Amino acid sequence: MKLAILFLDELRGFYKSKVMIFLWVGLPILAIIFRFIQEYSTGQAIPFTVISSLVVSSLAGTLAAVMLSVSIISEKNRHVYELFLIRPVKRSNIVLGKFLSVYACVAIASVIAIFVGVATDWITTGMLVTTVVNGMGQSLAIILSVIAVACSVGILIGVFSPSVLVGVILVIYGGNQLSIIPVIPSLLNTSYATAYTIALASVVTVAMLVVATKLFERKQF
Repeated sequence: MKLAILFLDELRGFYKSKVMIFLWVGLPILAIIFRFIQEYSTGQAIPFTVISSLVVSSLAGTLAAVMLSVSIISEKNRHVYELFLIRPVKRSNIVLGKFLSVYACVAIASVIAIFVGVATDWITTGMLVTTVVNGMGQSLAIILSVIAVACSVGILIGVFSPSVLVGVILVIYGGNQLSIIPVIPSLLNTSYATAYTIALASVVTVAMLVVATKLFERKQF
């Protein structure tokens, strides 16, 4: 079975879930609420793109990792993967199909939140278009990088975790720390922070997926 078929099958399952509906609809609303709470409490309007990147990367990344780990663990417990033994399916395609489907769904939610943020900044603060665009690019880089790492961590935890409870605990208390790695260049205000963020996320994500794939290929179903 080809990767494209697995990807589309997983995508149909994930985008209909209640978690994804919350991310696509509730996340932009939640970010707007945070923005106006911040402005009201401090009297200073931090650009919405900054607020949205923090909210989206932390909340969406955690939910994406939990979705992936719970999905894999549940399918292992229900012996779903035993059915793939009689089909010409590469186990690496199963892992990549899940990763890409969830990443694509969460990326859509992130783009929606960012564009809602741009519209909010433009309407409420009258920021210059160039400033907004620059902030949007940096925010998207941070969000997509953090989510990529979070998804790869969720895959890895789902592969070796023995139960859903253990998997969720590991994601919340361990995965969140690892997903912060791409944000370090921006927090340190280093030169070319966006480029370093993308590079770090790429290295960590690929490493996690390689380890997860190797472990998944060695499992006995």
